[in-house]
Amino acid sequence: MKTRHEILIDAPRAAVWAAFDDTGRRPRWQPTLRSITQKSGEPGEVGSVAECVYDEDGRTIRITETVTERREPDFLAGVHARSRARTIVVNHFEDLGDDRTRWVVYANHFFEGIMKVIGAFSGKRLSQRMERDLERFKLMVESAEADSA
Repeated sequence: MKTRHEILIDAPRAAVWAAFDDTGRRPRWQPTLRSITQKSGEPGEVGSVAECVYDEDGRTIRITETVTERREPDFLAGVHARSRARTIVVNHFEDLGDDRTRWVVYANHFFEGIMKVIGAFSGKRLSQRMERDLERFKLMVESAEADSA
């Protein structure tokens, strides 16, 4: 299953990238995130691996994130893996000028076993969650930019 999400942020790309790259700020725009534990490498660098723990409707979900490519401040790609599911995620940050940035997220979800059935029915929910996360991120960055002006 493939998804694409896009949001325009009223902030310079450097500020957007800095906020996106700061794992300490992630719980502000991913409110179900409970912890991030770096397993290997430097956070956000190619080859680094981190375990993210989420509380999803009372269930603990552990996702292993591996960064596969990074071109600061334009592009970050990685693989998010959990039991019977894997997602390739590609983030593009485009400088639109006038202190505006377009963030486009491409996600390609792969499921195994029973997760194929569950995944077939959860596409809309996954997309809605991503849209809410992007909106929270936009609000966080634009608020920070307004505070610094």
